[in-house]
Amino acid sequence: MGARLVEFSIDNLYGLYNHKVTFNQSEGISILHGPNGVGKTALLKCISHLFSGDFESLSKIPFHKINANLDSGTNICLTRLTSSPSSLESREDLSSRKLEVIISFGEKVVAKHVFSPSVARKLNQHYVTWYGQSSELKERLGLLSEEETPIFDARVEDAIDSISKGKKKSSAKHVRSLLNSFSVHFVETNRLFRHNVGSDVTVIGGNSGKTVLTVQECAKDLIVRISSALKNYGAKSQQLDQSFPHRFISVTTAPMEVDELKEKLSQIGAKLKDLRLIGLLDADSVQPFDIESLDFVEKNKIEIMSLYVRDSQEKLEVFDSILARVQLLLGSINLKFRNKRVLLSKARGFFVKLDSGDELSLELLSSGEQHELVLMYELLFKVPAETLVLIDEPELSLHVSWQKAFLPELISIANEVGFTAIVATHSPFIVGDRYDLMSALDAELENE
Repeated sequence: MGARLVEFSIDNLYGLYNHKVTFNQSEGISILHGPNGVGKTALLKCISHLFSGDFESLSKIPFHKINANLDSGTNICLTRLTSSPSSLESREDLSSRKLEVIISFGEKVVAKHVFSPSVARKLNQHYVTWYGQSSELKERLGLLSEEETPIFDARVEDAIDSISKGKKKSSAKHVRSLLNSFSVHFVETNRLFRHNVGSDVTVIGGNSGKTVLTVQECAKDLIVRISSALKNYGAKSQQLDQSFPHRFISVTTAPMEVDELKEKLSQIGAKLKDLRLIGLLDADSVQPFDIESLDFVEKNKIEIMSLYVRDSQEKLEVFDSILARVQLLLGSINLKFRNKRVLLSKARGFFVKLDSGDELSLELLSSGEQHELVLMYELLFKVPAETLVLIDEPELSLHVSWQKAFLPELISIANEVGFTAIVATHSPFIVGDRYDLMSALDAELENE
């Protein structure tokens, strides 16, 4: 298990609020609750920007100091080196956006860096000149071709630091490396659409692209995951089938008892049924075995059956992760959607069928249905294990009954995937009776 965030505090947020949140460690789920404007989203963004090493974005959020404590004993302290800006307008004052980050373990400082946006701005302004003159920088970056427009990147700062300091590791790079070792995944409120590089719309920077529905991207992503699982299943099956005679002759395998064989074969049969029901395997992919015939099998054939059962279990293990997650996804969604069902397809990922038998295009799902499907899919399939997931306003467009179901489902998904989560919400229905998981962000001003 990776390190967990134990406590996070932010001082003088917007020049108004001091928040200190202690996160629930036993359940792994914490809920930030409070009225509009007290900084729930800003707090989530600060956590996300901090652990991604995005000091440029972090410097634009008005606060004075941030402290983050991990259960590993690591402390991250980030301080604005000038007075904290009290309004968003002052973000353009580069001198007010200078940040110092210090990472400590116990009493020992292990990394330190001062971020200055004015330096970053100068690097951006002179990057074209440096890029043209320094072949060493060009080689180290490997970012742009001759024709592309140069855009400032944190790697520019690292490369220049490395060259100017005799190829020693820069403090900025070291700090970001330590922060990036703590995995964070931010689920923002804008979940239904995303910008996809394409050829339809011109966007900033000269690239072209188009806005696509996230629910369609989820379906395409599932196609890739299903294809990968089937490919792995085929490769594992071929490997075991080809080596079966050699292993039977050359490798001593302890035979199972008949009752154990029956139990294992029943489990295999149940898994095959589940795989067929959700469409991962065709009905004729694997033939069922007559378990009761084991009562009459000759003892000298038990060893063969034992090896067969072990091989069958190993073949089907490649589906364990995707099977469990698809079952959670479809089980949750199809309990909520009315007069329609979401079905899995190897060719289309998933699709929607009405009770009438007609199909419904994904883009015709309601905003609430799309929010629910996209959020559940992202949590189940897009989040790596041992990640801190930040979820902003999961209640968007959801009926009250769906809001009430969110937290129990989140806990089940977190246990399956292996992540922890912080949820920012206005909804008392999300919290339900789990006040033990809640941290209320106080709306009162410091001088009140």
